[in-house]
Amino acid sequence: MEDWAEIRRLHEVENLSKRAIARRLGIHRNTVTRAIESDKPPEYRRESGGSILDPYKPKIHALLAKEPKLSGVRILEIIRDEGYPGKISILRDLLREIRPRYKPKQVYIRMEYHPAEYAQVDWGEMSDPVLWQGHWCQVNAFVMVLCYSRLMYLEFSLATKLTDFLRCHQNALRFIGGVPKSCVYDNLSSVVKRRRGTDITLNETFQQFAGYHCFQVHPCWPGAANQKGAVERPIDYIKGNFWAGRYFVDFADLERQCSDWLSETANVRLHRTTRQRPVDRFEEEKAHLLALPKEPFDTDLVLYPKVSKDCVVRVHTNDYSVPWEAAQRHVGQTIEVRVDERWVRILSKSEEVARHPRCYARHQQIIDRAHYNGLWESRAAVAFAALESGFLEAYGDVGRHFYTGLGRKTERLKESLQAILRLEQRYAHEDVLAALEVAVQHSYFDAAAVEYLLHSGKAVAAETSVTPTSIHVPVEERALATYDALHGGPQ
Repeated sequence: MEDWAEIRRLHEVENLSKRAIARRLGIHRNTVTRAIESDKPPEYRRESGGSILDPYKPKIHALLAKEPKLSGVRILEIIRDEGYPGKISILRDLLREIRPRYKPKQVYIRMEYHPAEYAQVDWGEMSDPVLWQGHWCQVNAFVMVLCYSRLMYLEFSLATKLTDFLRCHQNALRFIGGVPKSCVYDNLSSVVKRRRGTDITLNETFQQFAGYHCFQVHPCWPGAANQKGAVERPIDYIKGNFWAGRYFVDFADLERQCSDWLSETANVRLHRTTRQRPVDRFEEEKAHLLALPKEPFDTDLVLYPKVSKDCVVRVHTNDYSVPWEAAQRHVGQTIEVRVDERWVRILSKSEEVARHPRCYARHQQIIDRAHYNGLWESRAAVAFAALESGFLEAYGDVGRHFYTGLGRKTERLKESLQAILRLEQRYAHEDVLAALEVAVQHSYFDAAAVEYLLHSGKAVAAETSVTPTSIHVPVEERALATYDALHGGPQ
């Protein structure tokens, strides 16, 4: 190219002869002649030496014509059986070039919808975390769009489990004030449990939800995004026109901004397909919606974790405190826990005993210190009640008589009962019982007196007891909270 341009310049501008030009540029005079006679620069083409794949190209074209999606690995296996000696890299270069000829671009018919005929539903994951209770949490957008009016419902959630999906779905139906005849989904695990071609098994709980609201479930084919394009586009619209460029103080601020954006922007804009505002078309559509059930569907997550000895239950790796009174009744046993988007509620016999804000972080301790108030005092009272019960069980009616007299004489019941029970380590049970009977006969209501009777050998019960053991003497029942005062405070 450069020689061709220089030859023509020297000949036309400097009027040099062909011989002079050839001498100056160091080229043959015939090259100078061809350059002067040509109006275009010369084209240099290297003749192809061929490829080891050339003999197999007709076979490759035939395979792609029959099955455009046939993989390169499978094609390599087929042509190797016919003698191809090369590797897959050169085959892949060829397939990138020719495969598009056998995969024509698909075009679709734009669907027209009747009022309340379809709604399309999906999740969309947002790009940035949001602050919730001091923790940065991933946020997902639940979107429902009515296909006729294009009215949109948007709710942000910190989790995408089945119960979260059902809660958002029910909120969407209550937002629009009715139920569409069919709802379209992709292969969400919350909707589709298993799919083999046209054989679809729906999630049982979601099927109950759909039956409760009387709408038909329509799962899309895998990879067929065109079947729910009305939702795929709004998700992009949300990410580009709501989420991008905004700052959210926390999750509550996100919810406030979302509500304002739906009412002031998303549902009052001029839709580019319908050329109408969604709120205006919805006025025509809402009369065709199915009625909502009278009572909402129960979307709470119900769990039955065990109550630990330290008065907590574990929910999704987090520990939530239980009031010690309830924990004492259920320790080592299961208790009902109900979880919604805001709260973790703990119930005993269907009555709520504790409520905690739901934590979406992991391995956290959510403890209400008020749940442990009175625990130490109760432990002392319960311990004394066990001591009292054991004393009365060991010594029967004689013990009841002695205990009644002891209670009238001293307030340090705990120490006195413990002192008498310790005598069992040194004396036979029958001897201690006899000493108590003598003490009752003589109104010696004191642990030291009982020990003296045993030590002196005077613990011999009279044959005619003034207080027969067959007479039942009731012991006054006291509330557990009063025992602390009787034995000198908590131990």
